[in-house]
Amino acid sequence: MREGSTTEPSVAIAPSVSGGQASKELQSTNQLLATSNDRLHQISARKLTRAQQETVTEIKNYIAQARKAADEGDSQRAYNLAHKANLLSSDLLAH
Repeated sequence: MREGSTTEPSVAIAPSVSGGQASKELQSTNQLLATSNDRLHQISARKLTRAQQETVTEIKNYIAQARKAADEGDSQRAYNLAHKANLLSSDLLAH
């Protein structure tokens, strides 16, 4: 129970990742980002529908968020975001 000016301790919840695992995730992340960017380059030559243009924007946002997460040292989040960008870019290129 809180009383007066007593503050509750803050707890950061983050999964523990070994240095080796983080390094592998960052390598995979960089590969996924490079592939996604290559696909975006291929897609840019096509005429896109509004929905496809929105998907391109979403892919670019995932890429930017993945880079930011990697810069902040959050390798798991960076990988997850890069993976999403990769999946979307693959699907968009196929259609």
